[in-house]
Amino acid sequence: MKPSKALQIMKSVLNGGNSPFLIGGTGVGKSAVVQQLAEELANGRKIVTDNTNPTAKQFGWIDFRLSLYETVDLGGLPYIDDKDQQKRAFLGNLPTGGEGILFFDEYAQASSSVQAVVGQIIYEKRIGEYVLPEGWKIVCAGNRSTDRAGSNVLPSHVVGRTSLINFEHDTNDWLAWGVENDIHPDILGYINFQPDWLNAFDAKIKTPQPSPRSWTRLSDTLKTNPPMEHKQAICECDIGETASIEFMSFLSLKDEVPNLEDIVLGKDVEVPDSGGICYATICALVTVIKEAPESKVGSYFTNGVEFVKKFPTPEFGIFFVRSVIGSRPDLKESSTYGEFKVENSDLEV
Repeated sequence: MKPSKALQIMKSVLNGGNSPFLIGGTGVGKSAVVQQLAEELANGRKIVTDNTNPTAKQFGWIDFRLSLYETVDLGGLPYIDDKDQQKRAFLGNLPTGGEGILFFDEYAQASSSVQAVVGQIIYEKRIGEYVLPEGWKIVCAGNRSTDRAGSNVLPSHVVGRTSLINFEHDTNDWLAWGVENDIHPDILGYINFQPDWLNAFDAKIKTPQPSPRSWTRLSDTLKTNPPMEHKQAICECDIGETASIEFMSFLSLKDEVPNLEDIVLGKDVEVPDSGGICYATICALVTVIKEAPESKVGSYFTNGVEFVKKFPTPEFGIFFVRSVIGSRPDLKESSTYGEFKVENSDLEV
């Protein structure tokens, strides 16, 4: 199930009072979708990650990476009180009030004892003296045992008491998410050009590989503008050697893009006929428009749209406009955007 559909299914499951369990491959974006779910449920409230009792203007987000926890961390430390009654002292982080999402990630990689504790919280909403506040909803995620990512087979009692959602990456969904979340335009352009490289993860290989997660991590680094001579080594740290060579080859096409200043000034410029150069040109144009002064951004956008509309297929224009709007949402109010959307009403913009 692709991310956009999984998001809607999770909301329906939670509305029914049940707990969704996202299950899918390593690095395909499960955590990102749950974060998107939290943003929608927050409905404008501030999301807080360091507060177990958020206020009415806040929405809580507590993320447990279960593979890092021991049983005592979640189940509490047993002790005897002054009335000789056995109690448990909890080590913090479990919610005590307000509303939010309690996210149990890496469930399948956790020890069986940790799984048992979490299972009790999932279907009884309590453990020992601790009771989960009514305003908190539980979401789980984990890898499939077949992915060879240190995952165990899910216990039957968890399978029977959660709503399993089989999660797969979807290139179009990820690109749309990437525009909204400021993924580096070079990466968006490359994945549009070579979509098979979005996720080439193989659990049998123990070196870095391309996945939605690793591209997102690489994007954060590229946005710091590292020196060109360091870029391939930086890329190899996140997406591996083979993918880095391919990605750097794409970046080298920037040397062949038309004069960007002439494009944004509306001058007559020869249109590239290579798909790779078209995408490289769009990536470079998006950066120019993103960084343009307020007095010029509108005309730069208009001239950029007119130029990209000359590219071989309408999809180039769609990608360009989506990417620009992702970084400059104020341009949605421009007449250029409105006219382009009308002209491409049969396509998602």
